[in-house]
Amino acid sequence: MAPMAGTSYAELNELLASDTTPSVTEEQLLALQRRWVAALSARLDAVLELVGCDPDEVARAWRKLAAEHATLRGLLDAGVRRSPVLADAQRAELRMLALAAGLASLDDPAEEAAEPGRSLRDRRVA
Repeated sequence: MAPMAGTSYAELNELLASDTTPSVTEEQLLALQRRWVAALSARLDAVLELVGCDPDEVARAWRKLAAEHATLRGLLDAGVRRSPVLADAQRAELRMLALAAGLASLDDPAEEAAEPGRSLRDRRVA
């Protein structure tokens, strides 16, 4: 997925490489969220292919990706507090986690499906 018009990958890379906490616009946050979701989707695809719908493996995949991309995850976690649009995008991410783990179905309302995804994301697994 390409970033929104006006937000280049180079600009996003500069934000992520910054030694200081950058000031990030909502447009940039949404582009960063799309970058995160693309990486997470690839990671979840691999989990599903290797082990199927295993909640612990889905949680591990999210945590490992978050550790590998700590700056990106930090910017998104900080930005969600001030951006309702980013909060909506992150609810969709949580729903994706729940679906991958077999904890929700496509028929479940988005907000309802996000809750098991939130619990899964926050789960500590060995």
